[in-house]
Amino acid sequence: MACRRSEELKRRDFITGALCAGASYALFGCGRRGASGKIPLTFNTFWTDRDAHATTMNWIYKEFRRKYPEYDFQDTQVSGGAQDNGQKLMAELAAGGGPDILADITYNQVRAGYCLDLTEHIETWRDRFYPEALESCTWDGHVYSLPTEYSYVPCIWNMATLDAVGKKLPATFDEYMDLGDALRKKNIHLTSIVVAGHNIFFTILFSHKDVLEIIAKQEWGAEPFRNTIRVIKQLLDAGFLPPNDIENQWGQGAALFQQDRLAHYMNGAWTIINEITAEGVDPTLRDRIEFAPFPEINGVRPIRAWVATKAAINQKLSRDKAKLKGALAFWDLVTSKEAAKRFVSMAHSPEGVKIEVTKEMAGPLLYGHIKSRDMATKVFDLPNKPTFFSEKLYLRALPNLFATILEGASLNKALKVFAEEMNT
Repeated sequence: MACRRSEELKRRDFITGALCAGASYALFGCGRRGASGKIPLTFNTFWTDRDAHATTMNWIYKEFRRKYPEYDFQDTQVSGGAQDNGQKLMAELAAGGGPDILADITYNQVRAGYCLDLTEHIETWRDRFYPEALESCTWDGHVYSLPTEYSYVPCIWNMATLDAVGKKLPATFDEYMDLGDALRKKNIHLTSIVVAGHNIFFTILFSHKDVLEIIAKQEWGAEPFRNTIRVIKQLLDAGFLPPNDIENQWGQGAALFQQDRLAHYMNGAWTIINEITAEGVDPTLRDRIEFAPFPEINGVRPIRAWVATKAAINQKLSRDKAKLKGALAFWDLVTSKEAAKRFVSMAHSPEGVKIEVTKEMAGPLLYGHIKSRDMATKVFDLPNKPTFFSEKLYLRALPNLFATILEGASLNKALKVFAEEMNT
């Protein structure tokens, strides 16, 4: 399943992304049965059998076909990367097509009216979801999607780097900066904007008490934004980032971490399979990993609760009760407790579904990642109001802000660039 922009798109290329529909699906029409005499129901993905979610999704496909034999359920693997398929999906939806079941959407599809309002349809299931996860799938009081990939975003620490300077995990921001200074003297980098910048920005920003009100008022030059940018500049000015960070790609930043040359980054649970236990990575790395929220700053230890993949139903099914019934049954199955447990134990990717996670179910790494939430004193996610906030941050504002900072711009210049991007 998926997440957004820059490094998130690179991560998404491993597991999933936005979907596009085969034009042949239009041949069936609404409510018509195919040659098999069954009701066609379409779902596209570009997972392969090597992807993290494949085993669980294959179980879901099989279980759905067993429980609902009246449907000709067509799960189709499509080629191309996340961004390319997102563009194809928009084109298909704009033409009145697209798959019946949408496995990954953003506000772009909601804003255009392509996603069915699920508010009433899921009334009997809504208690199965974490409230903050479902809130992330809600716009203007209406639920348009479901949280099918949900993760906290702690710091992922390589403890070999801390051992090299005789330090423990920093609990406060002062300790964090002291650690960075000790690491710098050993030519070890504290963190990297390439692999942690977005989430460091979010974490510091949401450590401020009044940030939601300021975002709602669109006051991009206000103190929470100024202070957040100041802290990120402080990391650069202190020499705690790789010297060529502006030129690095996600994989290069991750490689520094894997080689004990970068102390920490921040990411969701999918990073365990993608960057820590992946084939070709030193198998002893997993023994050097610890998870913890970002150190206390502004009196709190914040941790992000991130709905990285939001699943939906094509609006066109509002005119086809038979297909709509099948699509709802599919997402009911996907977000069931049984499926949620399989996503944890097999895919190492939690959903936004309330389940009791044990160490035996998750394994020690994922369990440690999930339990990092217990050390936090504030849980947050990006708000959907104003509706463009998340989209603008990922697409333009943060990439340009980071480039400006890494080029050595002043605080005022960096803040001006950020505000201009958010106001565009």
